[in-house]
Amino acid sequence: MDEILKYVQNQLVQAPFRLKSYTQDEQGKKYPQRNIYVKVDKYFRDFLHNPKAQDRWIIIPGLRGVGKTTILAQLFLNHQQEVGDRRILYVSLDEVVNVLGSSLKDVLTAYEKIIGESFEKLTEPVFIFIDEAQYDPKWASVLKSVYDRSNKVFVACSGSSAVSLQTNPDVIRRSIFQKLFPTSFSEFLMIRDGRLPIKGLKQNIKDALFNADSAKDAYEKLKKYEQSVVSAWSSIDRHYVDEYLKIGTLPFAIRMKDETRVYQTITLLLDKVINQDVQSLGRFDTKTLIYIKRVLFLLAESDVVSIQKLATTLETSVNTVSNILEVLEQAELLIRVMPYGSNSKKVRKPSRYQFMSSAMRSAFLSVAGNEQIFASQKGRLMEDIVAMTLYREFVANSRGALNYDSSKAGADFILTIAGKNIIPIEVGVGEKLGTQVRNTMKKVGSAKYGVVICKNELTLLENANVVKVPLDYFLLI
Repeated sequence: MDEILKYVQNQLVQAPFRLKSYTQDEQGKKYPQRNIYVKVDKYFRDFLHNPKAQDRWIIIPGLRGVGKTTILAQLFLNHQQEVGDRRILYVSLDEVVNVLGSSLKDVLTAYEKIIGESFEKLTEPVFIFIDEAQYDPKWASVLKSVYDRSNKVFVACSGSSAVSLQTNPDVIRRSIFQKLFPTSFSEFLMIRDGRLPIKGLKQNIKDALFNADSAKDAYEKLKKYEQSVVSAWSSIDRHYVDEYLKIGTLPFAIRMKDETRVYQTITLLLDKVINQDVQSLGRFDTKTLIYIKRVLFLLAESDVVSIQKLATTLETSVNTVSNILEVLEQAELLIRVMPYGSNSKKVRKPSRYQFMSSAMRSAFLSVAGNEQIFASQKGRLMEDIVAMTLYREFVANSRGALNYDSSKAGADFILTIAGKNIIPIEVGVGEKLGTQVRNTMKKVGSAKYGVVICKNELTLLENANVVKVPLDYFLLI
């Protein structure tokens, strides 16, 4: 206990200095705040000015490398002086568990001793920041106990393993989830060059594109924002799109810029996901863990691969491959896009797997080491971006479902909003005729209208009830 007591005392003194490296560059210039920061900061401020506020346990889950520690560090440093040094604590459970061999419970017991009162007897609010929560298997029950013992404790915690963060009923009932996704193109521009997005443009494009009554209605609404889109792109280097596809969905990579170093870092991240996050779930032995990276490598070159074919290629069982894919989806490395149709069809036909971060796919493709590979796979990387955007805006918040048309020459995606509005979507980095969307619309019958995301100008194919939307529009969502 003496060792953990010294550690907590040291954290109260040193954390502000250590966390600065996550919030500013080497010249001391502060990194911009991402969209999620505003939401989490509101919960913090509400509690700070009203300690009886109900929302006082915030959880930030997400893929490794998407910037969770930076969000906690910004929140900590922006409020430390206002709260007071001893009333705000930051700890990383990676350090506590793996270096000190201790636990979250011991940390909080030591913290009570330092502030001189138990959580039950608090007269002033305290703020506890827990990074890498999943390293302590009892993190949820410990924080539940603290939550129940006092209404003067605000907890913000992050973790890389989405499955262990989200499946505990004690957590779900008491906490607010603010999932952190890979960076959007607008966030990429903000982090890279400090360029702020045009206020309200993202929501306007999203509403026009997905809340229209028909393709014509969508076209007319999008046309209204044409000048704003042109204005936004007037100061954007077109080469940034390729940079974003390759590495720009991970914040650390944007600042690093050197592709070789980025891919090396991504490889290390993947090793941590496989050897720590996935292994902590206890579903695989060491031999099976070796297959995981090979599965990802095969998926990087082909989105739709049958489980049977993967099992044959890897010389392992169908059940093993199925379990691997399920865990990779839960760990948020992959987005599973099931075939559109009845439940029996979803079982019979293979699912499509998109990478949550296109940089992850790009890292696997970089093994081949030439520009021709990127040029030929650019369309797949853009499909990852579209899938991640639709997942973030509709699926993750239970406002929609994402499928694909498994028939030949069918749409890349079928977005169903609110269980009824069906929008087939075709994606390409070049010019598109909209053939896939038209095929799917004939098949589905009840589709509201079709969307083609491509290099073409904003175009209405009125007879087909299809709107062609330039990448310039979609990337600003």
